[in-house]
Amino acid sequence: MVSRDTKETALLVALGVVGFVAASAAGAPDAVAFSILVVVGGVGPLVRDEWRRRQKA
Repeated sequence: MVSRDTKETALLVALGVVGFVAASAAGAPDAVAFSILVVVGGVGPLVRDEWRRRQKA
């Protein structure tokens, strides 16, 4: 069975990819599209994990 953390991480990564594609299709600069991908798909899961770790402490 897939854990809740894995599902949420996969969702954030998928949202980052969709945001990247949407920004690219809308004609946004490459830096903006790449920033969406990195922040939502990369940094988002890290922030969520850190927040949960601090809630448990």
